[in-house]
Amino acid sequence: MPPNFDEVKKNSDFIIPFKGLGLGEHHYDFEIDKPFFESYELLNIRGGQLKLSVEMEKESNLMVFLFHFSGAVILQCDRCLEDYSQALTGDFRLIVKFAEKFEDVSDEMITIPFDENRMDLKQYIYEYINLMLPIKRVHPDDENGNSTCKPEMLDRLDKHTKHTTDPRWDALKKLKTNQ
Repeated sequence: MPPNFDEVKKNSDFIIPFKGLGLGEHHYDFEIDKPFFESYELLNIRGGQLKLSVEMEKESNLMVFLFHFSGAVILQCDRCLEDYSQALTGDFRLIVKFAEKFEDVSDEMITIPFDENRMDLKQYIYEYINLMLPIKRVHPDDENGNSTCKPEMLDRLDKHTKHTTDPRWDALKKLKTNQ
């Protein structure tokens, strides 16, 4: 089967060829948008626009990559199921040492073979975006502290949520207030 050149072009967007580059600092800018998010279904990101600035410090036996993300993504609210915009910013560091084989040494350090001539950042970008996503994905509150979720859905949730307390906790609260 012949290679799909569209896929090759799409995946080469985050590849940095470092062979032949001089020692010192090198700067790269990337745009991360819908095609990237669609290639990773597990992100559950519906869209958005992130700017990625990568500073690479190349030395004779290692490279240090500094990633700076800024922008916003579209997520589905866990409470009302409507889409909302979530601001994301973050800084990460990846140290790449040359060795005999590929190996993940730690969260911040990997080794790559001496004969490798390029660095594909796509998987690291995916992982860093995952780390920036909030665990609880809900619309942000307004300036008065009120939810900006869809009011109809909040009403439905209130109807189906029981607001009863456990009698054991009520007994403990009485002890606390008697002191």
